[in-house]
Amino acid sequence: MLATILKSKRATKATIAIIETFTKIRELSRTIKKLPSVTDKKEQQSLMQKSGEIIAEILDDSLETDESETTIELNLAVLKFKHTIKKSKK
Repeated sequence: MLATILKSKRATKATIAIIETFTKIRELSRTIKKLPSVTDKKEQQSLMQKSGEIIAEILDDSLETDESETTIELNLAVLKFKHTIKKSKK
């Protein structure tokens, strides 16, 4: 990855962030794949909550914004998630 080409702390941090994000996306994929086969409402709710938590981790609120609005909407067959980041003028 990036850290194997560029020998810097920043490249290493970027590589680790990419790997962590990929891991979270795989976990999200597994969770979403389970949803259609689950019949228990409590378990479905738990899986939906877990999916939302994973997405929130991926879309960390510490993202830098500059007087703009960013909306990310994921529409997966059983889950629709919308995340909006707004920064107001000071």
